[in-house]
Amino acid sequence: MRREIFRMPLDRALALLRRAPLVHLASTTADGAPVLRALDAAVLDDAIAFHGSPAGEKTGCVGRPAVVSAEELVAHLPSYFSDPERACPATTLYRSVQVHGTLRAVEDPARKAAALEALMRRWQPEGGYRPIDPTTPMYRQAVAGVLVLEVRFEAVDGKEKLLQNRRPEELRAIVARLRERQAPGDAAAVAAIVEANPAAF
Repeated sequence: MRREIFRMPLDRALALLRRAPLVHLASTTADGAPVLRALDAAVLDDAIAFHGSPAGEKTGCVGRPAVVSAEELVAHLPSYFSDPERACPATTLYRSVQVHGTLRAVEDPARKAAALEALMRRWQPEGGYRPIDPTTPMYRQAVAGVLVLEVRFEAVDGKEKLLQNRRPEELRAIVARLRERQAPGDAAAVAAIVEANPAAF
């Protein structure tokens, strides 16, 4: 990361991955063609996993380097929040995370089932289904037939761009403008800025 001041702690980076509605997977096929996919994902203890059909372009990326990313918009700040004339101060506040690793197919039925169960718990936390167990007749064939891919956490880089490089008086002025604007999300943006820069407040 070019500016360490924006680095997000690992636990916060993984939390962002867990709550992201979708993640993006980027890799290449054996002939070098780029592949980019938006995917539903589940975060395991040591990897991020997703499922799909055993036939498809993603299968051509198995065994190759991959990046999984997620991002979260905090707020767009117009230039006039900081300067009455110059356009340059316009900026975007955001959180982002990238996982670097190798895209691998999960073959172990228990690990496949754990990934699928994590997806179910994420999107259907109320239950209403029998937990996925690859040893039961109900699920044995389904678990065997579905493709589960994962990228283990070889490197995880999280970034929070929340005005950490601004002077205290600038921060207070921008927070005041956000409170005045009261657009959807502005209250959360104020809380994020204050949390990231407690010495200024």
